[in-house]
Amino acid sequence: MLRGISRRFAPERRGLAAVEVGVASVAIVLAALNVADVGRFAYQSAVVTAAAQAGAQAAKDACNIDHIPATLDCRSLYGAVTNAVQNSPLGAQVTLRGPITEGYYCMTMSRGLAAVGELEDGRPEDCSAVPAVAGATPTLYLQVRVITPFSPLFRGLTVANAFSDHIARTVWIRMEESPGA
Repeated sequence: MLRGISRRFAPERRGLAAVEVGVASVAIVLAALNVADVGRFAYQSAVVTAAAQAGAQAAKDACNIDHIPATLDCRSLYGAVTNAVQNSPLGAQVTLRGPITEGYYCMTMSRGLAAVGELEDGRPEDCSAVPAVAGATPTLYLQVRVITPFSPLFRGLTVANAFSDHIARTVWIRMEESPGA
């Protein structure tokens, strides 16, 4: 009699494997969707960074020492930079973000750049206006900023929804050798 009662109240196990497979499948699918969206964001970020670097290099190549400051004296600057920026796997989705800027900068103690002069004012005499690396002299730098839109493939299902709706990068390039270098 006891055996009959225990069988009657024993937990039912039929279908448990199907429930476990279903729960595991949902978790695996969500993980795969996250990997796809985050991987796509990382790929596009790398492409945009490379496009910005290509644009800055194109500026330096198109505007030699006889045509600097490039933003003032180089007619082919914007065409060269735009072509280089859009010659990426993302094509015309990558665009310039604002104007190409240029100015005189000094290397700071923390290895950053500090603006010390505008193009219209000419090259400053020295870097005394900022706490600069010893012996630093003002040098002409050009800045290229690019941007592209980003939209997750699986909107509402992945962590990529928390990412920005665009990817932007800024690249600086020295347009001349440091005076005295």
